[in-house]
Amino acid sequence: MRKITAAEKIFITGLLLIVLILISMMIGNYELSISDLVAISNNLLGRDYEILFNNPDWSVLYYIRLPRILTVVLVGAALSISGAAYQNIFRNPLVSPDILGVSAGAGLGVALGLLYSSGSILYVYLIAFITGTAAVALTYWLSKLTGGKNAMFMVLAGIVVSSLANALVSLLKYLADPMQNLPGIVFYLMGGFSRSGWQEFYLLLPVVIISLTVILFLRWQLNIFSLGEKEAAALGVDTEKIRMIVIVFSTIMVAAATAAAGQVSWIGLVIPHIARFIVGNKYKYYLPASALLGGLSLLLMDNLARTISGAEIPISIITALIGAPFFAYLLITKKESGWN
Repeated sequence: MRKITAAEKIFITGLLLIVLILISMMIGNYELSISDLVAISNNLLGRDYEILFNNPDWSVLYYIRLPRILTVVLVGAALSISGAAYQNIFRNPLVSPDILGVSAGAGLGVALGLLYSSGSILYVYLIAFITGTAAVALTYWLSKLTGGKNAMFMVLAGIVVSSLANALVSLLKYLADPMQNLPGIVFYLMGGFSRSGWQEFYLLLPVVIISLTVILFLRWQLNIFSLGEKEAAALGVDTEKIRMIVIVFSTIMVAAATAAAGQVSWIGLVIPHIARFIVGNKYKYYLPASALLGGLSLLLMDNLARTISGAEIPISIITALIGAPFFAYLLITKKESGWN
């Protein structure tokens, strides 16, 4: 029997994602059937806009469900791509996108924005994006102050910055009005897509496309980087330059994802491992597989979060409940494969 190639596996994953997107359009408190989707499509193709715009099915699909679904897919892709890139340049399979303090920094920006934005959600996103990238810049500066030339110094500096940002978030929670501001901060930081609309999608789309394109452009250097930093340098790769480019664009993606959805755990840690087991270590296939699997996995979890109970469950609870046991399973059963 012919072995399925990596490209074919990526194609199958893409088809599964499309099928899940169609299913996600139909499920929810307001259910839509396949015939409803077909009717909406016929009205669009026939340009029957008067009928379409007066149809509640269209309003639910276009204004609520579709932008949320697409935003979830982009956030999952951004986190998993960033996790794959970080794990490579730090040569550590336990590294996740928040290792350099970007998630904690963006969380601090969310808290600041909710307290002082006067209700402007765009302002919240902007502050979260700025503080997330600033946290990584601080991490890099601290690692240089220590004189460390090893990537591990950046990881340690990231732990320091994350702890500081988390402490400041706790301080803001303590100072926040418990009736008006505190609930919003807590639920936002727990992660979720209930407020996701076309604004979040359009903010994320160029960030993910540009960052993925840049990282894919560097795929052969990253393949060599996986041999080890000294080996890559001996083969002519400018390791410091490549590391900084990957960190910058990965950080931009994670900061934008955190600003849009809050802190989403485990996706950036677990999904790159699954992608590696499925298609191998070649970045030509590994990065697209990580992106598709990230979007597929997070969309599946978001469907669970909004359908398994009357009230929507914060997404990080679902990702932790599923991601932690599954990662333990991978550690036990795949200990001899995947990362080398």
